[in-house]
Amino acid sequence: MEIDIHKRVCSCEVQKAKEGSKAVVAGFAAEVKSLGKIAFIKLRDREGFVQLVSTDSKLIDKISKIPQESVIVAEGKVKKSKLKAGGNELDLEHFEILSEAQKLPIDISGKIETDLSKRLDYRYIDLRNPKNLAIFKIRAEITRAVREFLTNNGFIEMQTPKLVGMGAEGGATLFTIPDYYGKKAYLAQSQQFYKQLMQISGFERVFEIGPSFRAEKSHTVRHMTEFSHIDVELSFIKDLDDVLKIGEGLLAHALTCVKKNCQEELKLLGVEIELAKLPLPRVNYTEAIDMLRKAGSKIKQGEDIGMEDEKLLGELVKKKFKSDAYFLQKFPWKLDVCKFYSMREGNFGSVADFEYKGQELFTGAQREHRVEILKKQIKEKGLKEKDFEYYIEPFKYGCPPHGGFGMGLDRLTQYMLNLPNVREATLFPRDPERLAP
Repeated sequence: MEIDIHKRVCSCEVQKAKEGSKAVVAGFAAEVKSLGKIAFIKLRDREGFVQLVSTDSKLIDKISKIPQESVIVAEGKVKKSKLKAGGNELDLEHFEILSEAQKLPIDISGKIETDLSKRLDYRYIDLRNPKNLAIFKIRAEITRAVREFLTNNGFIEMQTPKLVGMGAEGGATLFTIPDYYGKKAYLAQSQQFYKQLMQISGFERVFEIGPSFRAEKSHTVRHMTEFSHIDVELSFIKDLDDVLKIGEGLLAHALTCVKKNCQEELKLLGVEIELAKLPLPRVNYTEAIDMLRKAGSKIKQGEDIGMEDEKLLGELVKKKFKSDAYFLQKFPWKLDVCKFYSMREGNFGSVADFEYKGQELFTGAQREHRVEILKKQIKEKGLKEKDFEYYIEPFKYGCPPHGGFGMGLDRLTQYMLNLPNVREATLFPRDPERLAP
């Protein structure tokens, strides 16, 4: 390589450079045009685009032979651009092709609509689209903001096993590893069991951002078999609302940070962030059913709220409370959302769904920490105590009142950016059909 790559600057720095100064840039040749006595290269790097221009007949011939999306390094003088957008461009002096590209199997310019499935087949190319880069820059900011909020609120970050000897959410959705040194093992469905153990260990406030696995043959736009989990648990709570305050604070902080720090990315995606006004509305289950029935739904008290009613309820709450986000709480104990490990308050579970833009972000709960009541609730849910001895055992040695939630980072990104499918918010999605790339 004759051009000194160490002198490379990004496209945005070219826009700040003085006219007449020299600059080295490198990236992908997004567009190549040769118009007789002048040639153009639209070079794309992580920060955007910069135009390279040449009127040198020798260079024009070489430029015309550059395959689209080849990786190049180039050097030239900064000058004012004649494009309507203004800014600077480079008067090209010389360039080198670092890696020549073959014809792309998919279009990444946005001019031709490509089916999502095919885009995912060539995800490493699909991700070159600046809009996809913007999604993952925002996702990174969400992750940073979540970690910042929880750390500032006294939470300790942890890393827990992903190979486990038992399930947390039921055997039907477990991925089985048939031979783990002669034993049967599973991929972790969530971090819940371990974050509860941390409460028993006296860590009081913990969180993890890590992968979880669910063997669900689901083909919806918001489910995957592997996803990134934001798991949170805290001790010495008075009631469920102590958990919900952390959940709503986390969302509010993430929205504020994204709106402040990702303005260019949001503009590119055409997304406007609506900040959350705390406290968020709390809507009781019975009230929600009444709202739905008045709006024409056939749902009855005591029934689970399906996806269509969930979406309708989100619209009704938005109209009534002027909020995209709210908590749906006071579920009847008999509903599946109330697990045996949730605390029971009379006929209701101390459980709440966190709804955002008409879709569930997480289910939070105050956990039951008393052994005898845990045993009783296992029977009430039609389960066998012996199947949950591993879960009950640690609680025999003292456990503070606690609660928590698990939120999908992929789903949070999807909802925040109004993406049609959670796979758009995931680098390399895994679902029942997809195991590559």
